[in-house]
This record gives sequence, structure tokens and C-alpha cells, in this order.
Amino acid sequence: MKKVLSTLSVLAIFGFSFSQTLEERVENLEKKVKQLEERLLQLEGKPVIQSKTKEPILLKEGVKPVDYTLLQKKFHKAENQLYDRDDKIQLVFNFTSNFKKDVDVIYGNMKIYDKAGNELLIQPIKIYKPLDFIRSNKIRPGETFRRTIEIIYEPEKPNLRYIKDAPVEDLKIEIEFTKVEFSDGSVEFLN
Repeated sequence: MKKVLSTLSVLAIFGFSFSQTLEERVENLEKKVKQLEERLLQLEGKPVIQSKTKEPILLKEGVKPVDYTLLQKKFHKAENQLYDRDDKIQLVFNFTSNFKKDVDVIYGNMKIYDKAGNELLIQPIKIYKPLDFIRSNKIRPGETFRRTIEIIYEPEKPNLRYIKDAPVEDLKIEIEFTKVEFSDGSVEFLN
């Protein structure tokens, strides 16, 4: 009698596993792998990246992730102190976040061209709000804030001399945003 019951239970298990289609079994395995990856990230103390489900991250479709406006360009002469050893070209921008969620950091590349369209400089940039104990340092959806981007000035480089001496109207500045880190720990790579 025990042999009959064990044989029936084995057949029931095999019958159940064969009743699922191959696609359903693969889908179940993928879900399990995703759960295990998230659990590993939690155990390692890393934030869980939520990029598998593509929910819209922008306030409006078809807009740039961040709008920016160049307000002024200025030159800062170094004061030869510990925190201020290099001459700098400073570009002051207003940035407006078009994301639906609070943002910690936005990464990208700033490209500067002359009037003729020749590339003068490519510099990686990191946009964030400085630490503020009264107000939050998170970039809120739709918020506009001011940020200065600095370029270390090396007088032996002719492109940097041109950027320093040329009026703002003679320069074309483009910023391409590549990655955003949200305050909830998620990360998105932008095209």
C-alpha cells in the first residue's frame, strides 16, 4: 500500500511540473533569481536598483531630464591656500529638475564649443545640492536651483585660454546627462 501511495505522489508531482508550460517555468525561475539578487544586495548593504520595470521617471514625456541656463562666466584667481590652490573658470547655471522623484545626484558631461563649432572641452560633471541643515539637500521635482561648475585653468592649454577670454556669446555649452541617483536609492541611466 505504501508503494502505491508513494508512486501516486511521485506521478502527481511530475504531472504538476509537466502541466506548466516551459515559458511559465522559465518565468517562475526568473522571478526567483530576481528575488535572490535583491536579497543579496540587501545583505551587502547596497541599494536595490529598480530599473527592470520601466515606469516613467519624468514629469512630462518628451522633455529633457534637466533644464539648464548659463547665468554667467567668471574667472577665479587662486589664493594659494589649502582649499584654493588652482585658478578656475567658473560657470554659474540654473538647473531645473524634470524628474518625478527626489534626486540626490545627477551625472553628465559638459561640452564647450567655439563659434565655429570646434570642440574645446569635455568635462565630467556632478550636479547636486550642497548639504543644508535647514532645508533638504534633495533636488525636488520641478525645483530650480543654482550651481557653479568649475574648470581648473591651465594657461599652457590654448583651449582653456580661449574659454577664459571669450565672451559667453562666443561659446556654445551643452550638458549631456548620463545617470541619476534618486533619493530612494534607485539609479537610472539616461540616453
